[in-house]
Amino acid sequence: MSESTAFQLIRQRRFGPLLISQTLGGFNDNVFKYSLIILITFGGLHLQGIPRSILVPVAATIFTLPFFLFSALSGQIADRYPRDLVLKHTKFAEIILMLSAALGFILNSGPILFITLFFMGAQSAIFAPAKQASLPQYLSRKELVSGNAMISGTLFLSILSGSLVGILLIRHPFGPEIIGGLLVILAALGWVFMRMMPTKPAAAPQLKLNWNIVSGTWHTMANLFTEPKALRPLIGVAWFWTAGAASTTVLPLLVHDVLYMNVSVVSVFMAVFTIGAALGSLGCASINRDRDILWLSIAGAILLSIFAMDVLLSSAGRSPMPLGGLNEFFADKRNWRLLFDFFAMAVFSGVFVVPLQAMSQHRAPEKSRARILAGGAVMNAAGASFGQLALIGIARAHLPLSSAYAGIAIFSLLFALFMIYRGIKNTW
Repeated sequence: MSESTAFQLIRQRRFGPLLISQTLGGFNDNVFKYSLIILITFGGLHLQGIPRSILVPVAATIFTLPFFLFSALSGQIADRYPRDLVLKHTKFAEIILMLSAALGFILNSGPILFITLFFMGAQSAIFAPAKQASLPQYLSRKELVSGNAMISGTLFLSILSGSLVGILLIRHPFGPEIIGGLLVILAALGWVFMRMMPTKPAAAPQLKLNWNIVSGTWHTMANLFTEPKALRPLIGVAWFWTAGAASTTVLPLLVHDVLYMNVSVVSVFMAVFTIGAALGSLGCASINRDRDILWLSIAGAILLSIFAMDVLLSSAGRSPMPLGGLNEFFADKRNWRLLFDFFAMAVFSGVFVVPLQAMSQHRAPEKSRARILAGGAVMNAAGASFGQLALIGIARAHLPLSSAYAGIAIFSLLFALFMIYRGIKNTW
């Protein structure tokens, strides 16, 4: 599929509305989250007297928690009912949640905003398995890599743009009102676009839903492990989220404690990282194959490993000094190399993960596809949490912060070797 043909998918009713709707949703999520973080950090937003140093990570946990709680049930729902219907209902629920968010911002109410944040996480947890499982229903196997590339690439761009809008607008004199109105309008547009999706039959209409969160999650994970062909690429996707969470979480500390730079430099790194991930994902959009493209993920993992290790090398040997800004950062030639390392890491992360997403989707049986991919969503959330917890271990072991990137390099290389071994044995 040529690049121009790949982008023609956007104009087709079986894909374009889904792409636009999920992009608007990703933008809304990040406008909300970053507006909330800025209000906590700089705007004096309180919740039960909890210190802001604790309240920010609490907010991140509140959004992630529903993925552990509801992903298994979400997978069942997306197999039991038509997936386009599930997507349409979750997008309508987003309108109600954005009305609640707007009220919370206008009233500067911590309880309203945090309750809304939890239910936004729940809405995302329900939306994700239905979205992933629906792609093979609407796209041919040849189009899956291109479709996933477009989904991932535009999502990364929506994360970047949403975070910037949230950071810049919320401190405006009428910022809460502007943010609230924007969230509601975009949620309504997302619902309108999602309603354009063609209807498809349910995959397993006779499925009996298990409403018990614990046993449902247990059975979902057990079911995932009975499908090793889908499990293997999903492990790779989970590693992508582990590495990404570790990279971005340690970044502010790396900038402050290793490079001796201020918060403006963190923004530059985050922008470069997000753009790189988007470009790496979109770069896969021109691929048209009716078979797995394992070599692309192998190449992505190896190059990710190389550039992650160079982050360790290029950040070494810095001497303590007063915190510098953008001028001081760009005046040091070593930082250009470091910035390129981050960009390349992000690019090859995108190259690594997109083919694996397509593999997991077409390998999962149709009747249980959403449940299989919901198990993958649980692993993604666990991977992101593990990546963040690993940083605590690094700190307690008194290792340099940059050693986190050595860990990313080592495990990425090991996974590449695992893929090579399985590929040679024709057992991937």
